[in-house]
Amino acid sequence: MLRTRHTFAVAAAFGMSVALGACATSTPYQSAEAPGQQFGYQSEQIAADRFRVSFSGNEVTSRETVEEYLLYRAAELTRQKGYEGFEVVREATEADIDIDTVPTVYPGWAPAWDYYGAGYGWNTYDPYLGAPFPAERITTSDRYSASAVIEMYRGRAPAGSEESFDASAVLARLGNDVEMPEG
Repeated sequence: MLRTRHTFAVAAAFGMSVALGACATSTPYQSAEAPGQQFGYQSEQIAADRFRVSFSGNEVTSRETVEEYLLYRAAELTRQKGYEGFEVVREATEADIDIDTVPTVYPGWAPAWDYYGAGYGWNTYDPYLGAPFPAERITTSDRYSASAVIEMYRGRAPAGSEESFDASAVLARLGNDVEMPEG
C-alpha cells in the first residue's frame, strides 16, 4: 500500500510538472515598452539614422529566436522610418543563466535519514523503497537578450559594409517565422 501511494505521488508530481511546462510559451514578437511588459523588443533613436534595438526573451525563448526577432525589429523599424536597408554597427547577445537547487519533495513523501557508515556519513533515503534518494536537484533556466546599434541607409549598402541588410528581404525571409502575440 505504501509503495503504491508513493508511486502515485511521484506520477502526480511528474504529470503536474509536464503540464506546467506545457503552459510556458516562448516570448512572442511584441513591444516591451508597454507597461507591465518585461519581454519583447525595444528601440531607441540615438542619431537621425541610428537606433539601438534590443529583444529580450523569457526562459523558453531560444537564442536563435531572440536574435531573429532582433533582426526582424531592425528591418521593420528601417522600413517604418523610410529607409531601404540597415547596417549592424555593433551587436551583442547575452545569456542570463539561473541555477537553482530545488529540494526533492513529492506530495505525501518525506525524506528519512540513515547512517551509511564511515566515509559515507548520513544521507537521505526513500523510506518506502529503502534506497538512497537525492535530497535536492539542480535546475537551470536561460534567458537570452540581444541588442544592436543599426545605421539605416537609402539606396545601396555603404562600401565596405560587412553586416548590411535589405530591410524588405529580411521581413520577407523571417516574416512567416515570427510569432505575433494572441489577441
